[in-house]
Parts: sequence; C-alpha cells; structure tokens
Amino acid sequence: MKNGAVQNQPVQPLNLGGARVLLLAEFDDPAVRALLADVESRAAAPAATVLHAGRNRTVKLDLQLAGGRPLAVAVKTFGSQGLFKNWNDARRGTKAERSFRVAARLHAAGVGTPAPVACVERWAGRRLLASHFVSVFAPGLTCFRDELIRLYRTDPLCSKLIGLLQTVADAVRAMHRAGVQHNDLGNQNIMLRRAGEAAWADVQFVDLNRARLRDALSLREAARDLSRITLPSDFLRVFYEMYFQTPPPAEFLRWERHYRSRFAGHTRTRRWRHPLRERDAPAGDLATTYPEPKDIWIWDDRSAQAISTLVSRDRNKLHTAANSWHVAGAVAGGALPVWKQYRSLRDRLYAAPVAFAGCFGLAVEPRPESFLHERRWLADLGQIPVLVRFYHHATPEQRAFTAQAARELAAAGHPLAIALVQDRRAVLEPARWRDFVAQTLEQVGAVAEWAEVGHAINRVKWGLWELRDYLHLLAPVLELRGKYPRVRWMGPAVIDFEYHQLMAVLKLLPPGFRFDALAHHLYVDRRGAPENFQGKFSAAEKFALARAIAACSPAVAPRLIISEANWPLVGTGVWSPVGSPYESPGPRSNDPSVSEQDYADYMLRYLVLALASGMVERVYWWRLAARGFGLVDDTAADPAAWRLRPAYHQFRVFLRRCGTATFLERRVHPDGARYYLFRAADGTFFSFAYAHPGVAVFHPPFACGEVRDALDRPIPRPQQLTGSPLYLLDVVR
Repeated sequence: MKNGAVQNQPVQPLNLGGARVLLLAEFDDPAVRALLADVESRAAAPAATVLHAGRNRTVKLDLQLAGGRPLAVAVKTFGSQGLFKNWNDARRGTKAERSFRVAARLHAAGVGTPAPVACVERWAGRRLLASHFVSVFAPGLTCFRDELIRLYRTDPLCSKLIGLLQTVADAVRAMHRAGVQHNDLGNQNIMLRRAGEAAWADVQFVDLNRARLRDALSLREAARDLSRITLPSDFLRVFYEMYFQTPPPAEFLRWERHYRSRFAGHTRTRRWRHPLRERDAPAGDLATTYPEPKDIWIWDDRSAQAISTLVSRDRNKLHTAANSWHVAGAVAGGALPVWKQYRSLRDRLYAAPVAFAGCFGLAVEPRPESFLHERRWLADLGQIPVLVRFYHHATPEQRAFTAQAARELAAAGHPLAIALVQDRRAVLEPARWRDFVAQTLEQVGAVAEWAEVGHAINRVKWGLWELRDYLHLLAPVLELRGKYPRVRWMGPAVIDFEYHQLMAVLKLLPPGFRFDALAHHLYVDRRGAPENFQGKFSAAEKFALARAIAACSPAVAPRLIISEANWPLVGTGVWSPVGSPYESPGPRSNDPSVSEQDYADYMLRYLVLALASGMVERVYWWRLAARGFGLVDDTAADPAAWRLRPAYHQFRVFLRRCGTATFLERRVHPDGARYYLFRAADGTFFSFAYAHPGVAVFHPPFACGEVRDALDRPIPRPQQLTGSPLYLLDVVR
C-alpha cells in the first residue's frame, strides 16, 4: 500500500479471499472480515440498499457484530478504469485506499467524516479488478448544496443562511488544519445534519478519493479547495471571512480567483469531455437546482431588509442595457425643466410659514410578542401618523396579525399609511402579487389613508432587476384602486439620492396614472449630519430636487412624503443595516453608524429641515422598535424590558413642542448657530436652536426667557450651542 501510514490509527493490513485489505483496528470483527472477504457479492445482493446508483455505486449493508451490536456500513464501489489509471494507482494508491487514508486522518483528528472501516482491492497483476471503500453509514444527513437550495427556495431567512455558512466554514477550517486538502470540495460533498429549525451540526466530508494529506496547507492549496464552494459572491465573501476569522489574505484571494476561473472553464467543457455521461444524466429538479442569481432573494429579519447576495461587480454584469437607456432618455428629456424648477424651489427654502400638525409619522412593525408594549409607547407620543409595512414574503398568519394591528392603530386615532413591500417572487409570480395586494386592501383598505406601492425599487436586492419590473407591482393597483376611494397612493419609493432612477421610473408609468404624492426613502447617513453636503446638495437641497421632479412629472402630484429615514446605530452589529448580514472581523471603514445621542439629535434636525424647508409634507421615522436603528432597543428577550433610547424621549418632547406648532422663519449665523422660530398653538413663540458644524456662541437674534434641553429639562443660559437641539421659550419676536 502507498501514501504512508494512517496517523494515530492502528491499521490491520490483511489478505482476505485474495483481496488486499486495510482495516481500521477499532472495527476488526469477524462480521466485518466476512463482509470484506466477499464484498463484491454482498454489495450486489438484493439485501443491499442502494444509496447511489451512479458510476461509483454505493450501497448500505447491515451487520451484526460480536455481542449482538448492530453496525450499518456504506460500501462504495469504484468503477472500472483504464490501464494508465491502473498503473498510476499502483504507485499512489487506489481511490478506495486514498479515501480510507484521508478518512482515517480526519477521524483521528475529530473532523467529521463517515468513520472509515476498511478498503478492499482486487488486483490481477497490474490490473485493478475492483476496489471498495467501506465506512460507517451515517443516517439522516443532508448536504450543504441541498440545504442552500431549500433556504433559497422556501425559507430565505438571512440568519438561517448565516448560521449554515458559519457551521460549514468552521468545519472546513478544521479539515484543513488536520492537513487534508479535499480537492473536490463541492457543496454536494459536504454532508451535515439539521439540528433544529435554524441550526446545523455534524458536518461530514465525503468523496475523499481525490484528497491529499499535507503537514499543513498553503494558502494556494486552501484556495484550490475553497474555489469549488458555490455561493452568491457576497455570501462567498462572508464565508471566507468566517473561514479565516479575519479578512482573507490577498495571496489567497489571487489564487482563489485563478482556481475558480479555471474550474468554471473545466465545467463548461464537461459536455464535450463526457458526452455519454452528460447525455444520460437525470434532469435536475427544484430541490437540487440552484435558482438563477437574480432570483436568489434573502430577507434579514435582524436588520429588517433584503440582503445583497452579490458583490457590485457581479450585480453590474446582470444589469441590462435597457435600464441604462431608460435612465439616459429620462434624464436627457427632463433635466432642463427639472433643474429650472429646482432652482426656483431652492430659492424658496424656509421662506414661508409651515404648519407642522400631522407631519411627523412613525413606522411600526407589529409583532405578536410586543405589540401591546408598542401600543403603550405610541400612546405616549400622541395620535401621530403611523406607517405599517405589509410584506409579500410574510406568511398568511403574519400578514393577518399585521392587518389586525393596523386596524387597531387606526381605531386608536392614528392616521394609517401602509406599504406594500415586494420580494423577487412578486415579479416572477404576478398572480401571487395581485392576490397579496387584493388581500391587503381587503383587510385594511377601509381604514388606510395612504398606501405606498413598492419598496426601494432602485435596489436590486429588493427583487427588481429592471425598472420595468415596477409596472408588475403597479398593475393590481391600477385594477383595484377604484374599490378603495379613501386610499391615496404614493410611490414609486426610490431610495437614496438616485434621482436619475426616479426620473426614469416616473417616465415608464402608464399614461393616465398619477400618484397622489411622491414617496421617497431619503437617507443622508453616509454624509454624517443632515446639513452636510453631497456635492452641492445637503438634505434640504435633496428635498427640493425631489419635489422639483414631482412637479415636472405628470405621473405624480407635486407633493413629497419621506416614507423612510433614520441613522444606523454604532455597536449594534448585524442588527444594523450597515452591519448585516455579517459583522466582518477587524476595523470598519466608512461606517456611517452614530451614537444613540447623535442619532436622536440628527433625526430631530432632519425632521425640522424637511418640514421647515417647505418641500416635504410628512416624514415617517423608521422605526419605533429595532435593535440597530429604532427609538426603542428591542434587544431584551422580554419586551417589557426593552429600553427607550434618547431618541424616543427627545421625539416625545419634540412632538409636544413642535407637533402642533407653525414654523415661521430661520436664522443662520456665520459661526453656524441656527435658530428656527415657531409659533405654538397657544400663540406664544419659541425657537428650536442648535449649531452646525461644531459649536457656536449662544447669541439668539431675539429676546427669550427659559432655555430647555432636548429632554425638556430647564438649563442655565448656555454660553454656546452644540449639535444637540435646545428649546428657547418665551421668545419675543
């Protein structure tokens, strides 16, 4: 036998019935020896259960060991081969022997693989007549490939997928540390056991006949192995960070790209290299076939968003030229009138009084375990508008609870807006989406005042790869809106400062259709404070440009509603929109996350900027309770123990002070001091004041009395303003 001894494993070399045998000592038993002496006929007997009937046939046999102990074994019989391979195997070991020796190494190291029992070879001179690898049969296993496909197709929850990747990455790292290079590490050769609804264990590596034993694997050897793992590219990035427990070395990534490209070319030529085998291969079904890359849609319940499955390079490859042409045409045809309208609106920023009553809303995600608490927290904020999302991917039970909660909120006096949120199946299965829209409207259409159609439609992670896909989402609205005259419609809900996409979508809307307001998800978190500029646009200028686009489009009324805004919170890991789906090891760069105090201050300033600018009709803060971005920290298992963050307390004060007030004017000093003057409902005047950037001397442009902080606590007259808002009361205008 070749390839050296099996480390730390007593092995019995035997000759049984003319066959050369390696038997692991722990399985030396008369029943096992009897099997090995007659393995060919036993494996072909009717009592054998066929596990795999391919070229290398695998069967299950049940043995009765000494003392009556049962043992189920799997016997893998390797097919016949040519003279060259016979000569080569005589030098370096047959497939059965190599499988046995590698499995023994893994078994000794405590790394998962079906425990090796023996290998059996029959030779006639230099001709290999038969070879068999015998291992302990491991029942109840599935494989990494099938679990991925099951999650993609039926249970696309990110936390489950991340748990699966972590389990497999840890096992592969252990295999490599044991000195085993698999050399055929496809997803189908990584077996594992489901340990619960969202847990996996007992990873076992199979098909070891190509594997090699090493003292230690180089980065190149590890890259060759890992290049066979099949995952969407961004989850592959996550998998490698899990494997290395640090960002992967550059050398590894270079070799990985080399071997992955080489293997892709090898795969493409398979039909010519093995025409008969490919011709006879059974057609794949949904249970064993990966969805197309565009159709893999994953929901992250921790950060409450869909997840990008592909890195930007791979996403860009899947975009079509049609999208670019739509965008180019819309911008070319509409840029001049939009720009003229924008300049007119920009000159009128903060120029007119604005009544703030009913302009501040809050998004709520009703959950059975916490909704009673959320009702109480909402009651403390008053009868403010609420927005409730209805998810196409949710179960009927989840949607029914959401509908009941929405009706209760409306009955409690909260003006209700709903959002119809799509997934990829909404585009692929239009009838299913139509039923979802119809059912949702049937449940809450009588009490909802606003409905938003589609969510972040310019982000492919939300399921729309073509701008025209949005028309699929809009189709049932066109059909059903007449049945619900009370509902006003807003859209198309583009996210971030991508107004070229917004112009293109509006241009594609069917003639005669008109939204009652432009819905927009406007985040400015990556710029820091809302007053910071992106080029020539701070938040206020972005509001004005969005409003200008609405004013110039026949597809939407000239009204702007910000239906989603917040800042991600630092230290919240994968629960943060910028930390999901996996918190990469090492320091983060360009992280927009902020402290809880900055979050509270920034959002109050954002609300004032939006409404006082005169450009925005309403802002919905996303959302009431969320660990990574909410006014309430829902980390604790018991909702009664959820923590009200500074943002909640400051928002409650803000609503009491500004929620029924009227904005009158803004004063900005050269040092950055900013004073917003309001008239309260009782006719008195007060000011909302802060400084940006940095600090400024406290020198209000009008006489004032008491000064209170953002939590409504009286404070001594300050010497300076900071970014944290103050309320100046008893102002004399």
